[in-house]
Amino acid sequence: MTQLRELTVTFQPDATLEFAVTYAHGEADEPPNPGTKKRTTSAARMAAHGLRDALAHLEQGDLVWGGFGTNMKVSRDTLVANRKEKAA
Repeated sequence: MTQLRELTVTFQPDATLEFAVTYAHGEADEPPNPGTKKRTTSAARMAAHGLRDALAHLEQGDLVWGGFGTNMKVSRDTLVANRKEKAA
């Protein structure tokens, strides 16, 4: 069974969007070869599903602040959906 683990969207300065799709799979359903149309389509479908799921959770407003990381040029906040505790 293939399972989406992480989806990162990077907004490039030239307005290009880059999607990094990380997923786990069992030995029985090994992904297609890299660079093939089938693998690209599979990754795009997982990314689209993950984005729709994430958007639905963000729109529900059931978010908890999950932490942060920062340096002088970049800050990263983590929002966690579907956690049992309530936001402060």
